[in-house]
Amino acid sequence: MGKMFEAIDHFKKLKGIVIGDLMLDVYSFGSVDRISPEAPVPIIMVENEEYRPGGAGNVACNLRAFGSDVLLLGIVGHDNGGDKLLELLEREGVKTDHVVQCKNRTTIVKNRIVAKGQQLLRVDREATDASAGRYRSIILEYFDEFQDSYDFVIIEDYNKGLLNGFLYRELISRSRIPVFIDPKFEYFSAMKGAFLLKPNFEEFRRAMGVKKIRNNIARYLESMRRKLNLGNLVVTMGSEGMFIINEEHRWHIPSLHRNVFDVTGAGDMVISILSLGITSGLNLFESAVLATIGAGIEISKLGAQPICQEELTKEVESSWRRLLEEARPLKVQA
Repeated sequence: MGKMFEAIDHFKKLKGIVIGDLMLDVYSFGSVDRISPEAPVPIIMVENEEYRPGGAGNVACNLRAFGSDVLLLGIVGHDNGGDKLLELLEREGVKTDHVVQCKNRTTIVKNRIVAKGQQLLRVDREATDASAGRYRSIILEYFDEFQDSYDFVIIEDYNKGLLNGFLYRELISRSRIPVFIDPKFEYFSAMKGAFLLKPNFEEFRRAMGVKKIRNNIARYLESMRRKLNLGNLVVTMGSEGMFIINEEHRWHIPSLHRNVFDVTGAGDMVISILSLGITSGLNLFESAVLATIGAGIEISKLGAQPICQEELTKEVESSWRRLLEEARPLKVQA
């Protein structure tokens, strides 16, 4: 495990660019004591609220929590939500000087209503129209200007209007550093040549165009990897862990069996640790086991919250060998 601890310690020496959809997460905490006389719905008395960076902002904060230097590229509205989000990110040490504030765009806000530790409702405010298009060339200019000073780039796609086929193709073709992508389904064909792609199982299944895929998943994994000319492919399965494949490794890595408090942010944690692990010299298998451990910590927290180096190191000490024993190699059937 010494190699893992050395890699985790090396995270603080890395520099990453995060590009993607930015949003503000709001948590309204309160208590429910009665049902509304106006409709059969609970009345929540809000007692306090918390504000946290969401989307690509959460990935940037994950990297910062491990000590990495982070440049964030994206767009927010020229509004109270945008101002609050930038304030939160800057407080965490994320570089936001090149996040564009747009006068004609509303900052994406996700307001979660929570009582007694349970999420009752989520209220979303967002703009996902084509107005983001005019800013893609600005994002590309910033990326070209700064990429040589960084070790890797993460593209975080929440399908909120910034990322499209054009931007994917340009970022991948222009990049001189490894490109890690946490995608949505719509633009898979534009992700050819990425260093690592991390869809969830449903996105992967839809991209392959089949209903039943589990009987020979290794063959489908290899098919997508070759079709898109990917260096690495990781497919997350929630409570069932993840599948990974590259030229050297084909594995199913189980999840940590823990009490799930909230799955929000688990995918963000996986792409964050995969990027840091591989860039620190771990191979795909080692990085994926480390990312599985990180995701296990994340789902024990309420909402998307970064974890620190000490938390990850402690969990590696207790879970690393068990995950290695439970991981299973994949074989491609004819």
